Amino acid sequence: MVILLVLSFLAGRAPLSLLSVTMIFLFFWNQKNKIIIRRLLMATVCIILPVLISGLWSNDKNIWLQSFINKIPLITIGVGLLSIDLNKKQIKQIIWLLNIVMMIGCIWSVINFLNDKDAITKSYLVAKVMPTILDDDHIRFSWLVTLSIILLNWQMIIESSKIEKSISAIVTIFLIIYLHLLASKTGLLCLYVSIVVMIFYFLFKKETRKISLLLIISITTLAFIAYENFPTLHNRVQYVLYDFNNYSKGILEPGSSDGARVLSIKAGWFITKNHPFAGVGFGDLKNEINSWHQQIHPTTQDYERFIPTNEWLIYSAASGWIGVILFSAGLILLIPFFSLKNIFSICLMMSLIIPLITDDSLEGQYGVAIFSLVICLGYYLKKMNSEQNVQVCDATKMQ
Repeated sequence: MVILLVLSFLAGRAPLSLLSVTMIFLFFWNQKNKIIIRRLLMATVCIILPVLISGLWSNDKNIWLQSFINKIPLITIGVGLLSIDLNKKQIKQIIWLLNIVMMIGCIWSVINFLNDKDAITKSYLVAKVMPTILDDDHIRFSWLVTLSIILLNWQMIIESSKIEKSISAIVTIFLIIYLHLLASKTGLLCLYVSIVVMIFYFLFKKETRKISLLLIISITTLAFIAYENFPTLHNRVQYVLYDFNNYSKGILEPGSSDGARVLSIKAGWFITKNHPFAGVGFGDLKNEINSWHQQIHPTTQDYERFIPTNEWLIYSAASGWIGVILFSAGLILLIPFFSLKNIFSICLMMSLIIPLITDDSLEGQYGVAIFSLVICLGYYLKKMNSEQNVQVCDATKMQ
């Protein structure tokens, strides 16, 4: 079932929906890790509860119900994955499969790009990107690619043969190059934040300063070469700078990608200030956003009127400050799933949080599935890391 869940990222929303929900049956088949499952339930209930309760004052029950259903896999995927208590071999197989799926998705994307290279390259000047899997959701796809890179390299340093390390290095380089070709801001932001964190981490240790220097040289060289040779990345950067120059001056052109994001933030904050305690309800948030646009920016198009691109602002506008507190508490309860002493765990945690700040990542099916799956895989890698450290300590004591 876990293998099918990973493969469903290639298959589309229907198989992913089915597998995301049916994962809960693994809990009834094999109930292990009860303590960590209990913590996961506490965390996910805090995240989902504001959505559920807001149905009491949401007029549009259909949108509210869809928003609630989208969050359910936070429980079903998480509880299912943690219940079966995966062993080291299974964890490695799943992480490798995830990266193979990402490779297939990247190759498919590149082939489609090459079939219409000129038109797609020009489209980058108007905030469009090349086709991707996940129903062309390039934001979530680029996010998953970066997370897969981190998981693969973390697993590689825990337990891998020389051949596995060589192959994983090739896979990592390929996926990083693809991220620059795709030029999706979310994936690149998570990647570069992770690299910068690693650089500082290695810089403060004498024995790893050479690694830090190597990372600086490698990523600087890669970024320069990619910018000079990938027209998609070059056009994307040019558009972002052009768009920023406009909306920073108050000029909002039709189709402005980041300009529309800024408006979504302003709309969300306006709604929060007017409904601070309970919000307007997850069912009515989109309608309130439309009303704000009609009053303040009536010339914007329907596709430019979307909910805030920040999860905390979504919760504040839809469920008030109580919702924000519960949502934040839910994320804090997930911290024990990560190790603050392991650099890859820190990078994984940061890469999971960043898209919650810059996007509405938990408001869609793909974002929720990615978030749940990666948190569980991160927990298992942390567990593997701890077991390895214990074995090393025991071996040292015996010597």
